[in-house]
Amino acid sequence: MSASCLAITTIFNANLLTQTIKDSEFKVDQIPATNLRFAAAVATFGMILRDSEYKGNANYDLVMKLATQGQGEDQEGYRGEFMRLVEKSRNLMIKK
Repeated sequence: MSASCLAITTIFNANLLTQTIKDSEFKVDQIPATNLRFAAAVATFGMILRDSEYKGNANYDLVMKLATQGQGEDQEGYRGEFMRLVEKSRNLMIKK
């Protein structure tokens, strides 16, 4: 991989997935795709639940913002269910 590429690596169901994005395909002012926004919400939620050292200042509001922006059509209802799960988790944390 050259210095002009960005590699995105994810582990999903014990399978390593890697996608390389060339600089010519990446623009800073591009709006991320719906699926990418939703995936970021799920990853952020996971970091919050684990209290990951990499979560930075991520919080439930950010998760909900990303999930809402990435909800899309949600024909199966899984994304809406995820958002309800995040809300329930947030409410449980408030009650502590």
